[in-house]
Amino acid sequence: PSLLVRAVREDAGGRAYLSPTVARRLMQEYVRLATGEGRTLMGGLTAREAEVLSLVAAGMSNGEIARALFISEKTVKNHLSRVFEKLGVSDRTNAALLAVRHGLPPARTGPASYVR
Repeated sequence: PSLLVRAVREDAGGRAYLSPTVARRLMQEYVRLATGEGRTLMGGLTAREAEVLSLVAAGMSNGEIARALFISEKTVKNHLSRVFEKLGVSDRTNAALLAVRHGLPPARTGPASYVR
């Protein structure tokens, strides 16, 4: 039967239908995530560097991050310098994009709730 007929039959039977192309892509993505590919890059960061990067990705400035984490702005800059070096980027925008692409967990809360 045609793909459309198969899809309708599967749906009518309470099952989901995935085309072979979609199923293959899902499996490739599953394998990529399960083997850690993509997370390896972020795995090279310390917990504090990952936390700072997560807050950068949430849109916080260095000053906001410093206040949120009770550290100096200079310390935030030092963490970011090491993050940039480890990720091979030269600015916070590209670091944040890499963090999002590689599944770095987002900051627990947004900027407003961190600032005291």
